[in-house]
Amino acid sequence: MGFRLSRAARISVASTLAAWSAVLVLAALPASAGDPKDPPRAVQPGPNGLIVHFGDSFVDAGLRQNLAPKFAAQKTKYFFFGRRMTVLATWASGSELDELYFGFRPSLFLVTLGANDLSFPNPEQRVALVKKIVGKMRGTPCVWIGIPLWPGAPTGMADMFRRESAPCRYFDSTAMSSSISRQKDGRHPDAPGGAVWAEAVWSWILAERDPSQGPWALRPAPAGEHGPAAAASSAAASAP
Repeated sequence: MGFRLSRAARISVASTLAAWSAVLVLAALPASAGDPKDPPRAVQPGPNGLIVHFGDSFVDAGLRQNLAPKFAAQKTKYFFFGRRMTVLATWASGSELDELYFGFRPSLFLVTLGANDLSFPNPEQRVALVKKIVGKMRGTPCVWIGIPLWPGAPTGMADMFRRESAPCRYFDSTAMSSSISRQKDGRHPDAPGGAVWAEAVWSWILAERDPSQGPWALRPAPAGEHGPAAAASSAAASAP
């Protein structure tokens, strides 16, 4: 089920997030009415930081279920916001991502978004939306987790996500797509497939992490990560 950020929900978020274990949060915090650069910190990070994971229904297709306990074991708070049927424009044009940034000030953003945009015929017309989404994270370390494409899925939009998601790091799920079992719709990973996907993402994050720069800071992207030659590199390097 998706969520809607109502005013009442935003006001009450502090109490609803009292338990910091992995739960589906149905609201986010607004920016301060004063200086938006210094909003009240109603949600405090864990001993080892705080993660915000947002996007479409693929967030809920095995990723959040398997990533949540891994972050918890690292004493890191993890909040996820998977909204069904959302597209790039939903997050680029709305205020939700601004509220997630100012309300949580995460150590790391995870982005799982774009599945509902794949069939759009002209990826270049979506470039500005990707750049706006990345800009709304305001320099926070971030990983754009590419969608594991299903057989017959268009690839042009996914190529654009890889190219334009910088300075976020990009985890390319292409190379492991064939090893991910799917739900009846043939697109979303099922429980076993989602576990395989999440394990690869997790192994990659740990390998790319740079704790000397912050709880979940990441190393600089290697040459080619955002280029066409990177199609098989991320997932292949992270496969168990």
